[in-house]
Amino acid sequence: MAYMCADSGNLMAIAQQVIQQQQQQQQHQRHHHHHLPPPPMPLPLPLPPRQAPPVPPAPAPPHGQIPAASLPYGGGAWPQADHFFPDAFAGTSAADAVFSDLAAAADFDSDVWMDSLIGDAPVFADSDLERLIFTTPPPPVPSLLACSRTAAADQGLAAVELVKVRAAASDDGDPAERVAFYFADALARRLACGGGAQPSTAVDARFASDELTLCYKTLNDACPYSKFAHLTANQAILEATGTATKIHIVDFGIVQGIQWAALLQALATRPGEKPSRVRISGVPSPYLGPKPATSLAATSARLSDFAKLLGVDFEFVPLLRPVHELDRSDFSVEPDETVAVNFMLQLYHLLGDSDEPVRRLLRLVKSLDPSVVTLGEYEVSLNRAGFVDRFANALLYYKPVFESLDVAMPRDSPERVRVERCMFGERIRRAIGPEEGEERTDRMAASREWQTLMEWCGFEPVKFSNYAMSQADLLLWNYDSKYKYSLVELPPAFLSLAWEKRPLLTVSAWR
Repeated sequence: MAYMCADSGNLMAIAQQVIQQQQQQQQHQRHHHHHLPPPPMPLPLPLPPRQAPPVPPAPAPPHGQIPAASLPYGGGAWPQADHFFPDAFAGTSAADAVFSDLAAAADFDSDVWMDSLIGDAPVFADSDLERLIFTTPPPPVPSLLACSRTAAADQGLAAVELVKVRAAASDDGDPAERVAFYFADALARRLACGGGAQPSTAVDARFASDELTLCYKTLNDACPYSKFAHLTANQAILEATGTATKIHIVDFGIVQGIQWAALLQALATRPGEKPSRVRISGVPSPYLGPKPATSLAATSARLSDFAKLLGVDFEFVPLLRPVHELDRSDFSVEPDETVAVNFMLQLYHLLGDSDEPVRRLLRLVKSLDPSVVTLGEYEVSLNRAGFVDRFANALLYYKPVFESLDVAMPRDSPERVRVERCMFGERIRRAIGPEEGEERTDRMAASREWQTLMEWCGFEPVKFSNYAMSQADLLLWNYDSKYKYSLVELPPAFLSLAWEKRPLLTVSAWR
């Protein structure tokens, strides 16, 4: 890849410069020692002036303890190299302070002295660049956070730091190494494009619908995220429509319609009489690409066949016009229909530097007079945050996501690698990669931001019923890692699925 070649070239140049500096230092030391007069006689220690009596030697330290005079930092231990994070490299290091003290002894062989202390271990470097290249890679997650801060100020130094981070990252390692792999790749793309000045030319995985469908199924089988969102939203719709005979569901962002099979079954078996008609108006998800008609036709056929088995009069109407061009007439709402609107992990696609696209769509939805609006979104703030904060928010969000996959799927599973690469890796790239402005599409928002938008457009929150909460809780008990998942209620009426108490996916209902 082009950006990897560029990084490799920069690294080689830096390494060559460091080597040249070392050679010059060694030549200077040899030249300096060559001109020093030989000592009159070999002495183990320099003697004090003639008029002063000799100083008696200090008592020997206990066995295995280094004399305090030979230790830096007043007798403390040498600092571990992996404690030096990139954001602490400014100013003079402890090693530089030690070398500056030793420089006063012109007749002292510092190389021999250092070799006697640390043997064959590498000597602390005079430059930050040498320390970055030759020390053991630090933990990847804190190093990534530091690297993102460096990238905002010095992209050249960030590229060098990133080399070490990538050495500690792997797409088949532990969760921290895997999430670091995809964040390091996205950051490398950003640096290669000058910090986001140019859009990425990478192929967007959203348009590889077949592979994405396979990944979605794998994730849905392994983790409860989608099932939780569908189950909770469907229960809110079922309760809001009550005993309505004609139900019209407007689904923004439909893909395969998996959510609606369960709702159709619930409507067919509800107490009393089943609906006389159920209609779904489907607005395609961006993941279906620029020509979604074929996919929506397959979705329509599947749902129609299933509804026929249930004995439910069903109609599916695809809406193929772009979202920003839709108006009320496109939905053909009839006076005796009870309308429910569903935004399932889709509304964030309209977020941008301006809230107007979201507000316009919500005003359109309000004009349909829905009995309920269900909203499912990722619980992370990636919209208005600057790059450094956005990077940190995304990293702290996706780390527990990768941890949940690690528990659900084997470490050597090719399906897990595919899910992380095609779904999460691409989302990470779109969130913190080269794209900025209108090109940056993954602008997820946390629940507080959605609350502001929904209330501004005239909606009020609807609390989930106790039955909806108990169903969601029961769902989690079907998973081996049930003790790590939990439900978290966020004000005013949000319900989040959390991994180890960190909310990841939030569902809410509005009217």
